[in-house]
Amino acid sequence: MRKKGSLLLVASLAVAAFIGLGATYKFGNVNALDMPDSCLTAPGDAVTAKVELAKKTPTFNAVAYIAGHGGHIAIVDMRTMQSPTDIEKGRIVLTEAGSEMEGKIAGMSFEAVKKQGGTHGQALITEKGKKVLVAGTLSGDVYKVDLATGKKSGPFKVGEKFCGAIIGPDGKLYLEDMANGNVYVWDTGKLKTVDKMPIGKAVCGIQWTHDHKKAYITDMPTGTVYVYNWKTKKKIKEITSPEMTFIHQARMTPDGKFLFVSAPNEFDPGLKPGTHKSQIIVISTAKDEIVKRIILPDDVRPHDFAFTKDGKYVFISSRTYADDSRLDVMELKDATIVAQVSVCAACHKEAGVTVKVDKGSPLLCGIEVDWNPGK
Repeated sequence: MRKKGSLLLVASLAVAAFIGLGATYKFGNVNALDMPDSCLTAPGDAVTAKVELAKKTPTFNAVAYIAGHGGHIAIVDMRTMQSPTDIEKGRIVLTEAGSEMEGKIAGMSFEAVKKQGGTHGQALITEKGKKVLVAGTLSGDVYKVDLATGKKSGPFKVGEKFCGAIIGPDGKLYLEDMANGNVYVWDTGKLKTVDKMPIGKAVCGIQWTHDHKKAYITDMPTGTVYVYNWKTKKKIKEITSPEMTFIHQARMTPDGKFLFVSAPNEFDPGLKPGTHKSQIIVISTAKDEIVKRIILPDDVRPHDFAFTKDGKYVFISSRTYADDSRLDVMELKDATIVAQVSVCAACHKEAGVTVKVDKGSPLLCGIEVDWNPGK
């Protein structure tokens, strides 16, 4: 029997609107809701996720944009939760394919670069009344895409090898670099880099507390989450764990109480073959400590997350390291994966595409959700 309790969650990310250069950045509206039981508040420091696909797949009034090493951004209409199979309408092409394990990582040279492409993270902004997707690539470039017209601008050279991309508290775009460990700050209106912060070895994601007093930055090969005082830009803590050996991006829960860190653990320290389970590491933002681990199935290797505004579901951009990558939908009530949408294989098979990078496995990366599609 599960213990019953309640968790007060906030319906969306903290309200933050920044106006400048004709652009408005919105993080959403805040509404307090009394939520049902959550695996985050259940007893114990670990919970094992289970896969029990719902007879009727849950749908959402939203559209998800998911980056991938194929050089394009997949589009999943969450109102139907159908796999994208239309090679024209189901993706936004930015560049050619590429791999994050090629070239330089954390200042070290790996496999020779065969391609200079691959998309990895993107942020949705409103610019002069239009929805624009701003995306980073594995070659350190940035593109802007008008979602209404499909018009693409770029590439704009910014860094070396980007992972995450997110709008920060100041309305600027923050891009995390896996080659040199820098966080680049880019002005989307002026199209130029305005700051650069050296953080770690190969950083992948950044998130802020709702009051913007602290920032959390993930370092991929070291499995470290750095905690920064955002006012002083000084490091105040490093969060590590033997169960967090190789990590990617991170996302704040809608109430701001927890940070979800993707820990697929593909590698052990020193980039040796991974021996730890794929999991989600949950950090309390009040304690800056790990309070829960959600152990995932072996074919669910998380890279990034998005949450419904009520905190009931978490969407996981995940890799199978087989012939597909998926959008997995987990119900946080009891860590049950209730839906799995093929984002890569369904389209590739329909179009007769053969994946030639990453040992033939299509790899998804960052996820960005438009909660007001068509507006």
